Amino acid sequence: MRGNRVLVLSLIRLGGDWFALIVMESSIQEEAVDAVRFGVVSPGRWGRVLLESIEGLSGLELAGVCSRDPKRAAALSGELGGRAFDSYEEMLADDTIEAVVLPTPHFLHYEQAMAALQAGKHVFVEKPMANSLEEARELLRLQEKRSMVIGVGQQLRRTQAARKAKAMIAAGDLGDVALVRSSLGAPLLDGYEEGDWQLDPEKIPGGPLDNLAIHYIDLLLYWLGPVTRVCGFTSSLYSPSEVPSAAVATLFFESGVLACLATHQMSAYVSEAVLFGSKGALHFRKAGQELFWEKSTRPGDAWRDGVDLVEIPVGGQRARADALREELEDFARCILYGGLPEVGAKEGLAALEVVRAILESCRSDRIVELRKGSFR
Repeated sequence: MRGNRVLVLSLIRLGGDWFALIVMESSIQEEAVDAVRFGVVSPGRWGRVLLESIEGLSGLELAGVCSRDPKRAAALSGELGGRAFDSYEEMLADDTIEAVVLPTPHFLHYEQAMAALQAGKHVFVEKPMANSLEEARELLRLQEKRSMVIGVGQQLRRTQAARKAKAMIAAGDLGDVALVRSSLGAPLLDGYEEGDWQLDPEKIPGGPLDNLAIHYIDLLLYWLGPVTRVCGFTSSLYSPSEVPSAAVATLFFESGVLACLATHQMSAYVSEAVLFGSKGALHFRKAGQELFWEKSTRPGDAWRDGVDLVEIPVGGQRARADALREELEDFARCILYGGLPEVGAKEGLAALEVVRAILESCRSDRIVELRKGSFR
């Protein structure tokens, strides 16, 4: 949060006494405040998606671009705006840069985020926030020590469909939720070439768990609360390396709810979750573009008449763009006025803990228990 000053607006005389009318400067900054000046690192396809989502947003100003290729940085600067930096180190040394956005490969997140925090810059980092739990915990500790802001790119919970589902659960519209079935997958392997970091198990140990499923894990934590036990399996059957091509997991929540999670990176696109409650099922589809309610129906009636899906209006095709815009707007607001993002370092760590517990369950061939942020 930027510094505040007390401003005396006027003196008022009541009876025989004078009173000062004062306000904190931050209270009038809500109306007109300088935007957070940020730099973006190596903005490839996803980086451009992020930048497009905040076009016209008053709270953020693109002030710098850097890339491993200085010529590419210059070209991007000319296209997107901001200064072209020759290196990340040069960007971090610029006192006019307040924050950095890191849409970079997973294995670089920890090193780049740590360097930014040490340089006094706030950080927005894509999921996963780090490759290991210890790295993520180090980032959290440094953020808390220096009172900095870390935002993590896990935006699925911010879609209108996710918000509506959360409200319906809280209102009891589903009855007692007992089970969730979720799937997220895409044919990502088709786009990888020999030598790509996405095929290196040291750089992306979870494969689709790290690339895709972590979004749904964050969503399930948002809907249902903490996970206490995990059982998982991974397969590299269709992967050209040891990086998993598919994974399945069963999650047991503190509330007693069970969730079945399936993810892959070698077949048709799917993004859905079904919440089964005692009153019916809520279908969350297409990464939050669609939401349907299905009332509980007896098997004979369903076989004879089919099931009736009632569509609940949500954001449609704007769902992703709106969610991305909201997460970056939240990040900027916390820098300007204080507080922590809805999905910050703690939430990023919580999702990563579940992902790594799935891998540990597969490796050790046992159920993994999570207690207060650690395996037991």
